[in-house]
Amino acid sequence: MATTTTTTTAATKTQNAKILNFLRSGQSLTAAQAVSMFGVKTVSARVAELRAAGQPIYTNVSKAGKTSYRLGVPSSAMIAAAYAAVGSSVFG
Repeated sequence: MATTTTTTTAATKTQNAKILNFLRSGQSLTAAQAVSMFGVKTVSARVAELRAAGQPIYTNVSKAGKTSYRLGVPSSAMIAAAYAAVGSSVFG
């Protein structure tokens, strides 16, 4: 039985760049859009990677239960938490 290892591939980096560029245009992104536009099957994983890289991506859930992601401005609380966790190097 073959096992798979989770690594950041060139395709993943490209998907992350496409998602980030789309969000930077001011639009929200749904999982269905990510699949059809960029071939991303696990948008939540890509968003988690972008968040880990410091991007302020917010999750919105509509009343109908649809999830979308948008790029926002980090709150002062988020900045303080990042500073406390990592120090000033996160802002350099």
